[in-house]
Amino acid sequence: MVPILTARELPPVVAFYEGLGLQVTADYGDYVLLAADAVEVHLSQWDDHDPLTTANMLYLRVRDASALYDRLRDELAAEGRLYLAPASGITGEHMVELRGLEEAGHPVTRLHEIEVKPWGQQEFAVIDPAGTLVRVGSPTP
Repeated sequence: MVPILTARELPPVVAFYEGLGLQVTADYGDYVLLAADAVEVHLSQWDDHDPLTTANMLYLRVRDASALYDRLRDELAAEGRLYLAPASGITGEHMVELRGLEEAGHPVTRLHEIEVKPWGQQEFAVIDPAGTLVRVGSPTP
């Protein structure tokens, strides 16, 4: 199966997935295919997409979630776009703070802390620019 995710604007979403290690394999302007190893994601431009109300989610299984988390956290912090959230989720206060930052023109990327789950996976979550929840995991070393 290949997820098809929608976004109002594709370039920032394409850049996000490239940052996770995927590469563009085809670009048709309003439809972009990205892949890495056995992972493939399709992005479709949809003018009515609302990043604040989307229910899109996907799970990305990687070799080393901890290394990807560290790299992503460091890159987002260096760019001034990091919004570090607890692994357990965000509260209403967090949402108010996030909306205030966005309304003030300060774009941030919400990155949830990495943790080891009871089923033995180390996992974290990140929200892409189109509002899709991306859960990332790998077996615990």
